[in-house]
Amino acid sequence: MDLRERLIEAFTKLGFDEYREIKVDNIVFSQDVFDQCARNTCGNFGKNHACPPGAGTEEERKARVRKYDQAFILCKIISILSGDDMMESMGILGNLNKALRKEFAAEDVLILGAGPCTLCEKCSALDGVPCRFPDKKQYSMEGNGIDVVRMSMDQKMTYNAGMGKVGFFSLVLYNH
Repeated sequence: MDLRERLIEAFTKLGFDEYREIKVDNIVFSQDVFDQCARNTCGNFGKNHACPPGAGTEEERKARVRKYDQAFILCKIISILSGDDMMESMGILGNLNKALRKEFAAEDVLILGAGPCTLCEKCSALDGVPCRFPDKKQYSMEGNGIDVVRMSMDQKMTYNAGMGKVGFFSLVLYNH
C-alpha cells in the first residue's frame, strides 16, 4: 500500500468527515491571512514558535508548503454552541492531528492544523528562548497564510453545517 492509500485509510479510521485531494498549486495563500497574523488577530503573534514571526517570513512559510506536490484538505464537523465547545473542538482536532503525526512520523509528511503549536505546555517563545523541538513544530494552516475558508469552499467542503455545527480543517502535505 502506498503513502496516499495509507493516508486515506488513516483519515477514515480516525473519523474525519470529509477529505479532498488537491495539488499543492491549488492551495490558496491570502495576503489578508498574512496581514491578520501580523495584526495578531488570534493573539499568538510572537507567543509561539510555530506562529509568525517565529514561523518565518511570508516566503519561508509558502516555501514550507510548496516543498510538497500533493495535499489532502481534511474536515471534522463539530458542534460549537458555546465558548467551551469551541475549546473542546480545538482539542478534538488537535488530537486527530496528533494521531496523524504519530502514525506518519517516519514519512516526509507535513500536517497543518488550526491554532498554535501545542507540543509544549508552555512555548519557549514566551521566554525568548529557541524552540525545544524545532523538528516537531506543529504549524497551522492560517499561520502559513492559507485561506482555509476559501479553500474549503473551492473544494465544496462543509464549512458551516448549520445547527451550530462547523467544519474544522487540517491539511496533510506529501510528495506523490
